[in-house]
Amino acid sequence: MPTQKEKEKIHTLAKQGKSINQITKQLELPKSTVYYYFKKAVGQKQKENQPIIPKNPKIQGELCGIFAGDGNFHKTKAGHYRIRIFLNLNEEYWKVLANFLEKELARRPHVYTYEDKSRATLDYSSKKLYEFFKENLQWKEDKTKTICLNKDENLSENFKIGFLRGLLDTDGYTSKLTRRSVFNTISLNLSKDTSSILTDLGLEHYTRTDVDKRENYQDMHRVGVTGNEAIELTEIIEPRNPIKKCKFARL
Repeated sequence: MPTQKEKEKIHTLAKQGKSINQITKQLELPKSTVYYYFKKAVGQKQKENQPIIPKNPKIQGELCGIFAGDGNFHKTKAGHYRIRIFLNLNEEYWKVLANFLEKELARRPHVYTYEDKSRATLDYSSKKLYEFFKENLQWKEDKTKTICLNKDENLSENFKIGFLRGLLDTDGYTSKLTRRSVFNTISLNLSKDTSSILTDLGLEHYTRTDVDKRENYQDMHRVGVTGNEAIELTEIIEPRNPIKKCKFARL
């Protein structure tokens, strides 16, 4: 049984938008106990289930870049809006990203690991998060091939910087040896968006399409920066993915 002070603290944290998991960890109380008093504070369980969309435009852009790079959307027959992010289990980034999402969305994603496929999946069931992505991005049935920025939105420079960070961290490639960072996508429109943002940031870059004529394979569109431009890109967007944080030496 929690003390009166602990009950009051649960109520305060719940009304501040903290999740049950966050409160449980902070107060070191049983989750069932926190859940009971959490419901009394906010009125219903669903409050805890809805992520809070951050107001910081750079973080908003990063979330959109992550979804554009490695995200997937599916609406279930039950009407649930399911957002999933697929990552390499053998890289540290999936753990970094899970913590980042918990902090920024005030709700930790469900994490599933598949050793046989070397894959980690971060999962949210949230119409609110889906609507946020649809405000800033657009895609058709084949999300990977058609994803791009919503042209109706007037995006700030900070949003664009965050977008490149999320995109490079998920679907990008960085090489310290060749002093190169490359954004890879099968979406032609997304590659054009990436090129446009790099131009807005004053970074020289190249674009290239690798045509793949094999059956069931897609052409790969690449947008890359090299040399000192790659250094400037890293300094501007500050990648969160540990393997993308290359420290290039200026020439």
